This record gives sequence, structure tokens and C-alpha cells, in this order.
Amino acid sequence: MADTDAEARRLSWSMRALLARLARTGAAPDVPTVDVAARELAQAERDTPTVIAHGRWPRLLAGSPTTARDQIEQITKATGVQEVMVQDVVAAPAARAHSRALPAQALGVTPAAVAAP
Repeated sequence: MADTDAEARRLSWSMRALLARLARTGAAPDVPTVDVAARELAQAERDTPTVIAHGRWPRLLAGSPTTARDQIEQITKATGVQEVMVQDVVAAPAARAHSRALPAQALGVTPAAVAAP
């Protein structure tokens, strides 16, 4: 998740490149940066939908908080699930931290306090 749909799609390239590496070599020791992923992925791979389109669910869901919330709500209504797990694979630490804060904001959820070790 990112501030805009375009940025979220761009950030998803790291995950797409990681999956491509795993499929190609059976191993992926690191998450590629967005720039590295852009070089590794074909244009069609970078343009693969990250939102529900024409009744087809994407392999990766990515979008702005509003887009992601709407997509998650559509999926939960269609499947009847009561819980959703959000996973992100973002190489840049600052972008990853920001991406992790956005789902709670978009869904109006207050994260539980983390107990001190």
C-alpha cells in the first residue's frame, strides 16, 4: 500500500521480481529494490493488474488506502472471511514502514499496543 495507486503498483514490482527469481532459480536471497525490479521485469509484468478487474482477482493487491480498502471489502464480502492478513514485501525500509501504517488507517483500525520485552 502506498499513498497513490501508481506508487503502490510500483512498489509491488519488488514482490513480482522476487517471485520471478524464485520461479526461475528456486532461491531469492534478497528482496530487489524497485529500481532493480524494474530492470528485471518485462513491461507486461510491471503492468499486471493489482486491483480486481473484470471479475478477476489479482495475485497481488496494491493500491492507495482507499483503493486497497475497497478491494479488501469486495474480497471479504465475496468470500465471507472475517479476517484479513496483510503482507508487504518492500525493499526500502522507509517505504515499508509507511506501507505498513496505511492499512490500519484505511480500515479505521487502531493497532494494539506492543508490550515491552
